[in-house]
Amino acid sequence: METHTTAPTSPAPEPRLGELTVEEATPHTLHLSWMVTEGEFDSFEVQYTDRDGQLQMVRTGGDRNDITLSGLESDHRYLVTLYGFIDGKYVGPVHVEALTDGWESAEESRVSVDTLPISQFSPCLCPVPEEEEPSEPPTETPEPPIKPRLGELTVTDTTPDSLSLSWTVPEGQFDHFLVQYRNGDGQPKAVRVPGQEDGVTISGLEPDHKYKMNLYGFHGGQRMGPVSAIGVTAAEEETPSPTEPGTEAPETPEEPLLGELTVTGASPDSLSLSWTVPQGRFDSFTVQYKDRDGRPHVVRVRGEESEVTMGGLEPGRKYKMHLYGLHEGQRVGPVSTVGVTGE
Repeated sequence: METHTTAPTSPAPEPRLGELTVEEATPHTLHLSWMVTEGEFDSFEVQYTDRDGQLQMVRTGGDRNDITLSGLESDHRYLVTLYGFIDGKYVGPVHVEALTDGWESAEESRVSVDTLPISQFSPCLCPVPEEEEPSEPPTETPEPPIKPRLGELTVTDTTPDSLSLSWTVPEGQFDHFLVQYRNGDGQPKAVRVPGQEDGVTISGLEPDHKYKMNLYGFHGGQRMGPVSAIGVTAAEEETPSPTEPGTEAPETPEEPLLGELTVTGASPDSLSLSWTVPQGRFDSFTVQYKDRDGRPHVVRVRGEESEVTMGGLEPGRKYKMHLYGLHEGQRVGPVSTVGVTGE
């Protein structure tokens, strides 16, 4: 009697927790979401400590990726911890710090004097001044810090297994960034980048494959974005077959070269630049510089141009300008120059 054996199935991938994010905050609630970068969990558990120091735990199903914590104290900072459970084992934790809003609605914050017991008041015999001194004008409340904004996300370089990205932050500063995309199997992937960086190279990709890259900025526990860009990895180069005798290999096109970058004019709020391309031709150029707060700015220029005027600058200030050339997804450069705006 013949027996049939079945090949063992490959084990399911170990699930992994991604980023834990604060989606929304009110005076008494926090709405959180998270990513599972690989596999699936049976359930999740969210833990935090209340204002009395008591540990609170909330359990939710493995098909969920968000939760709202309620009954919280207003204007209070919480450290929230997430665990994933699979086959009785836990994975994690991942953490996020979150701050509930400090304002409450008029209905919530209004106090009626009639309801206060009389024992809370003490009589006071105070002399009445003959003439009241003019009260000092109210002090102005300090302006809140600038809320950071995400600018443009750009693919600056491609190889068969990687995409290089850069982005701008036109206002404010983020604590960190997160780049998210899906691999060839549709699994979500996430790469964390420190807040002082303005670019990253995403590696381990498939050749000749289109990827949608989503960039998020995180500030004070809040997530902003995304801004997105489409990038296509380069195709793998085929090994050229040996040429037949008597036939010449076709000439490869000249690689374009960047020449010299020059400041050709200055005004109080602008610098005019020009450059040379001694060999070949570029598809486009980018000019990059940083403002006085250290925020990067990027201006894109068409490949047939050889000059640009950078506006919106500050008077009497020194700027270092960097020029890059882009050709078939490859970035060349930079060449740099220093210019000073007029007074």
